[in-house]
Amino acid sequence: MLLKSIVSLACIAAAAAQATKGKIFDHIFIIYLENTDFVKAAQDANLTSFADQAVLLDNYYGVTHPSEPNYIAVSGGDYFGLNDDNFHSIPANYTTVVDLLEKKNLTWKAYQEDLPSVCYQGFESDALYFRKHNPFIIYDSVALNTTRCSNIVPATQLATDLSNNDLPNYSFYTPNMLNDGHNTTVAYASAWLKSFLPPLLENKSFINNTLVVLTFDESDTYDIENRVYTLLLGDVIADLKNTTDSTFYTHYSILSTVEANWDLGNLGRQDTNSTVNNVFEVVAKAAGITNNNITMENAPLLNGTEPGFLAPAPTTSTSAPAGSQPTGSAASFVSVPKVFAAVAALAGAFAAMI
Repeated sequence: MLLKSIVSLACIAAAAAQATKGKIFDHIFIIYLENTDFVKAAQDANLTSFADQAVLLDNYYGVTHPSEPNYIAVSGGDYFGLNDDNFHSIPANYTTVVDLLEKKNLTWKAYQEDLPSVCYQGFESDALYFRKHNPFIIYDSVALNTTRCSNIVPATQLATDLSNNDLPNYSFYTPNMLNDGHNTTVAYASAWLKSFLPPLLENKSFINNTLVVLTFDESDTYDIENRVYTLLLGDVIADLKNTTDSTFYTHYSILSTVEANWDLGNLGRQDTNSTVNNVFEVVAKAAGITNNNITMENAPLLNGTEPGFLAPAPTTSTSAPAGSQPTGSAASFVSVPKVFAAVAALAGAFAAMI
């Protein structure tokens, strides 16, 4: 009986180890910087200094404006009509990449600079951490699940995880409001990156079949193409260093690339939309996927907001009480504490501009 149990445990351990193997990468580490036009980022000396060890994606786009919808899109495959940076909660029946990862026994974490505590659910902290830049806490399927929410951690946890050789398969790293360039400049953000990233790229616990995706959430100028500077780095692109990939990509491409790398299936949202879901070519080739030849002439609108349940409720009717939602609308299911959201938004407005 003991031998049978040992064999069973060994089989489980072997299956879990096998589950971590991807077609190209075993780990992905995503970093979002803030609000910078492609041309301005491409002129920054610190950012371009990474070019000789990276693949430049020079045809990569944010999916809308402002910040928050671009974060929830990368984790959930849609921004659901959201067009602001306020306090939002997406109902627990809405799946995310977490659901797909966990089905394959893959690990994940969201590393958040200046997050005051694990699973912190407030709007902001010390004007350095903001909920709107945390792509997982906004989903109740994560925030209301104690086990899952324990994976939303202060960024200081990264050093501990690396020392334990325990880098998750999927990591999302959010710099604070200074280091991401939101309340500073792209020069400030790139200077931070220059000190933050090179040691990681030399760390054997970090660089172990790892793909690093460095991008920006959106362009700073709203009336131009929402193109953002994006680099792929890591040991898995060693043969592609100092090259440019001009395939049309969006933030949804991060999600579809993760799905393709580990055969995760999909969320059935924009990650299956052939106009926005091209898989990073380095993974597409390994997965036998042919990307779509999309140009700006036939690309979808990426500056405006498409309808969705997080879109503001109509305000034309005078019969309903102020702040109410239309009867039966999907927006009525958004679990946002109205008073808390209003107070939090007011407080946050003084600390950060959209």
